[in-house]
Order: sequence, then structure tokens, then C-alpha cells
Amino acid sequence: MRPSTSNLVAMPLRSRRLLVLFLVLALSLAVAVPAFATEGSTEEETTETTVAPEPVFENGEPALIIPPPQEEEEEQPWTARFLYPLIVVLTIILLIVLAIWYNRNIRRKYEVVAD
Repeated sequence: MRPSTSNLVAMPLRSRRLLVLFLVLALSLAVAVPAFATEGSTEEETTETTVAPEPVFENGEPALIIPPPQEEEEEQPWTARFLYPLIVVLTIILLIVLAIWYNRNIRRKYEVVAD
């Protein structure tokens, strides 16, 4: 009687390949979808433009000098700064580990016979 094995080991090779392919595609989509969601919306944004009134001058100089407003940079949320790069790195590591695991299993399964 054969010892019990897990369902993953007992699966045919083609089914395992499809499972791995599905998992890689699902993980890739999970990484890519938030990136596409953060891009600009497709609707055109409208703004109202106003004309500045004529400046008031005293003795050839403006009555009040107002410096231009400084634009502050928006900080990205922590998910975009830390979580997304982590998922990308883990995906790359997973693909490397799967490639190594697959090649080692092939080498164990087949032997090279010298002529």
C-alpha cells in the first residue's frame, strides 16, 4: 500500500503547471490593479478661471506684495511607498524559487544517459 500524499503531490503534472500559472497571474493582477486605479480619472476636470483685478499702485510700486503660494508635495500613502514594492519583490522571489524548484524536480525525474 502506498503511503498517503498530499493532494498537491498527487496532482498530475499538467494540473500543477496550470495551478502555478493561475497563482502567478492572480498575484500579478493583484499587484497591477491598484497601480491602474491610482492613475488619473478619464473624466475631464473643469476649473473656473477668474481674472485678477488691476493692481493698486502707490508711487509706482504695488501697495501690497503677496508672494506666490508654494505648492506642497503630496505624500504618497504608505501603501504606495512600502506595500506595493514589497509585493513586487516577493513576486520576483516567488518566481525565482518556483523556477529553481521546477528544475530540481526535472533533474530528479530524468537521468542523462551518455552514449
